[in-house]
Amino acid sequence: MMTEADTVLIADKGMIKPVEINGVRIGHGTSRRPDSLAWAEIEIYKLRDGGYMTHRIGMSLTYHTAGTRCVTRDGDQRGDVATIDDLPDDAEPCLRCRPEPPEYLPERAVIRYEFPRHTFDNCATPEEVVERLTVIHHRDHGRSVRYSKPVRDALREAALNDPAFSR
Repeated sequence: MMTEADTVLIADKGMIKPVEINGVRIGHGTSRRPDSLAWAEIEIYKLRDGGYMTHRIGMSLTYHTAGTRCVTRDGDQRGDVATIDDLPDDAEPCLRCRPEPPEYLPERAVIRYEFPRHTFDNCATPEEVVERLTVIHHRDHGRSVRYSKPVRDALREAALNDPAFSR
């Protein structure tokens, strides 16, 4: 039985507003390796009022110069405007645009940091959770299915914690 203590509040500087999840985490997976600067985290929650919530987090330790020419697939500058105070202790300068190392940045220096990117999906059933985590929608309106390691791990753990995922 879930209790009041099963409420999770997810708040991050890169988020527009905090997200409250009333449920319990039943699955988790990560692609993080000790030497990686970017990775993905997957969490699956069983909600107190029924249904599920997926939480996908794109993580990075990389920061860029304020006027970086490093761009995303959409042509936008990588990262968001930040200062040295926004950087985690293990942040790394981009090898392409080469900002100063953290210890040499002036106190109020403006940089661009790749804050965590959060995606949440409410799902009614385990099948919908699987679909949200595995179906990739392409720009040309095509679709493909991919079971990444973090998704496989999160689904495997969910199956251990919720019999509905074992079907």
